Amino acid sequence: MTNGFDSSILAAQSRNHPNPGTIDILVQRQLDDISSGNGAYLETFLRNAKKGGLSTRVIFAPWHSFGNRPFASVHPRIAPLIDEVVWPRAVKIGKNYWSLSPRVWSRLPGRILREVARKLGQTVEIDSYLGKPLGTTENRIVASVCNSDIRSITIAEYSSMGPALNLIDQPTIAGVLMHDLLSDRGVRFRASGREPDFVEISREQEAEWVSAADLMIYASANELEVFQKCTSAEHAVWLRPEPPEYGKTKTNDAVKIVFLGTVHAGNEDAINHFIDGIWDRVRASLPEIELHIVGSIGKIITVERASKSGVRVLGRIDDLEDIGGSNSIGIAPTRLATGISIKVVEYLMLDMPSVVYPLALEGFGPRLDELVKSASTPDEYVDAIVDLATNDDKRESISRHLRNRTAETLSNNEVVKCLKAASGIERHRHDNTAANDSTAQNVDDSAA
Repeated sequence: MTNGFDSSILAAQSRNHPNPGTIDILVQRQLDDISSGNGAYLETFLRNAKKGGLSTRVIFAPWHSFGNRPFASVHPRIAPLIDEVVWPRAVKIGKNYWSLSPRVWSRLPGRILREVARKLGQTVEIDSYLGKPLGTTENRIVASVCNSDIRSITIAEYSSMGPALNLIDQPTIAGVLMHDLLSDRGVRFRASGREPDFVEISREQEAEWVSAADLMIYASANELEVFQKCTSAEHAVWLRPEPPEYGKTKTNDAVKIVFLGTVHAGNEDAINHFIDGIWDRVRASLPEIELHIVGSIGKIITVERASKSGVRVLGRIDDLEDIGGSNSIGIAPTRLATGISIKVVEYLMLDMPSVVYPLALEGFGPRLDELVKSASTPDEYVDAIVDLATNDDKRESISRHLRNRTAETLSNNEVVKCLKAASGIERHRHDNTAANDSTAQNVDDSAA
């Protein structure tokens, strides 16, 4: 087992594959929403597969992927990155895939009832499918699609999709795209006093799920270091979050604090903690400063918190450049997290000096430590914000080179190289070149 990958070994393993330069991705969820972290990770992976010249096929789990509604689509940003979609037990009508399974349709009344209850003001708890593996029959259906037309690489998205790899009996480089280390999520939830709303598993169980993998692709640098030791996979690579490209940001507005996020437990805990435990002390030192809460996370802010002096809940906005720049201080008071904190990357690419708890940087290893200010306690957090807010030169100096340094740090050239080697593209090109050279030599000899 190596902590990294050897391109020559991967290329040798993929030698003589009948379909070089091809990849299957096995998914068990809908792909019509990319606003959350898992959508961003998959989009990044697909973009780099395309950059490496691979032809991509996505195979959906026939029942699990629909969740609790019988129709789904592929997001228009993801669709162009996919060459073929296979959704067994479903039919495509227009842009939507519709399930042909009664078991999927039977979930719809429950979803409708929950939506009605939510609109009536009731609190509705919906357990997540995260960490719940497919049943034996569904795994076999997915594997049969792979076996009937095997690709040079077969990637299971999430470790819980990994058991399907055990049923593939044709030659392929088997891999897993690890969005999150699922076995750590329950531990972190309980440590913060929250009850997990997903299936809890042990690290041993998760390692067993991915036991068929030759290649592990991690969305988190620290999870690579931790979990790779538990697997039998020979190769591992870190899929870095790709920095979004933004236009010019403003620099002439008032200094403000910005929290950017979608709705999930980690963001909810972080913003509530900031408002309840840090915000009043910041305002005591900076009476005019405002806190701007951006993104769908605004939907869960209570009336009491939203009405605090200086708090502005903006919700989703079209142009994030409007909340960026050196006069905006990004915050990530993250206490509950797995995977990687996408918001930190967005702050940096929006030219924003930022203050974070160390957990927000964990997924990056030490690579972003010099680009953000880390605070370990609420007191340190207050001090760091006040220091930045009252020092224009410091903010501007920090802001000036954030984009370039972030883009360089988070380059995914290693992932592209890994996928090209594993898919046999380079070997195939080498063999074709050698064959062409040999043919040309024979022609020359014949002519002589």
